[in-house]
Amino acid sequence: MRKNHPFLNWIGTAVLLMALWFIMSEKTEPKFLILGAASSMLIAFICLRTLTMNGAKTNSEYFLLDVNIPRYLLYFAWLLWQIACAAFYVARISITGMSKVDPCIVWFRANYDHPAARAMLANSITLTPGTITIDITEDGLFSVHALTQELKDGVLDGSMQKKVAWLYGENIDFEPVDSQDVRIDPGTKRPELIRKRYSIRRRSL
Repeated sequence: MRKNHPFLNWIGTAVLLMALWFIMSEKTEPKFLILGAASSMLIAFICLRTLTMNGAKTNSEYFLLDVNIPRYLLYFAWLLWQIACAAFYVARISITGMSKVDPCIVWFRANYDHPAARAMLANSITLTPGTITIDITEDGLFSVHALTQELKDGVLDGSMQKKVAWLYGENIDFEPVDSQDVRIDPGTKRPELIRKRYSIRRRSL
């Protein structure tokens, strides 16, 4: 189980709130500093539970503000580059290659334990022009709409899934899923796996 440190999380959150308060207020008088510190500590204590989430497949607890800042900076730099490349590609085919447009829905499974990792991957895919995350199931099945075959192949090559796994320090089983192995539950209207047969060999990321 991943170790959670509530006291350290509380102190770290309070320091962050205090820094934000100081930057926005620009107050240096002792009474304002004391009030700012006290209110930051109180708000951090109140928010501590809501910022802690259980793992999706284990009993581990994750504090959402417990992040590796250097990795985040590197990841967002990489993501901005992917967004720029995809935007140029979509603009180019919109102007000169509409015949390449072949919308489809692709499926893959990426069983992250950290809930924020699932959200990060879903949002990263949606932010990238030409692809949109449609749904994520509890067992980590992602459905994604892709505009062209090239974008479909990009979703299923595992590069973004690997980057997010590295960002959150996880090892995951990434596997593209054949559409024949997915059905939409008539009651919940949610996708679910019906067979464990995948289009390519499982790859550990």
